[in-house]
Amino acid sequence: MIRDTTLAPYSKWTKPFVSEVAEIINLLKDNGYDANQLMSVTGLQPKNVNAWTARYKNEPDNVSSIPYPCWCFLCALAGKPNIQSDGETIQVNVRRVLSYFKPTAFRPSDVFVCPTSEQFSNLIDNENYETLTTEKLSEVFHWNAKNFAHGISQGSLPFLNWSLIVMTLGIDIQKMILKNLEGPVFID
Repeated sequence: MIRDTTLAPYSKWTKPFVSEVAEIINLLKDNGYDANQLMSVTGLQPKNVNAWTARYKNEPDNVSSIPYPCWCFLCALAGKPNIQSDGETIQVNVRRVLSYFKPTAFRPSDVFVCPTSEQFSNLIDNENYETLTTEKLSEVFHWNAKNFAHGISQGSLPFLNWSLIVMTLGIDIQKMILKNLEGPVFID
């Protein structure tokens, strides 16, 4: 069982236990994704996942070392998107946003092509979208704003960060990334 306090914006967030992180990973594994497939489509590194779930069977109440953005990402993959905003999305014209980017920007990590700085400029730090600034997104996801801005300007934003931005716009990253789920996946 995942505690409600772990499903909260960063300012109210309680870090999950290693057993809670393992619960999400195991839920995804139980629904068609073995460890290798999961790592391939999410871009998560096995060593990180192992560290976040270390000793979950023997010491389930140990606090996980998982960073907040990674926890948001895993929760969204398990059917609980936008915990960073209590489930709210940023209101945009999704069709227009989709038109800014090539379809390869909306694929799993193993076939994802990062948008260019020009494509990002249509969405982030653009006067049309007041809430989509490097500063505000960095604050919401607890990112280093300088590194985040550099990734955008270089067209080298990590897949996880891009996925979280897309999620804030109401795009279902579970469907975007986990195309081979055996059934609906929702954490309790």
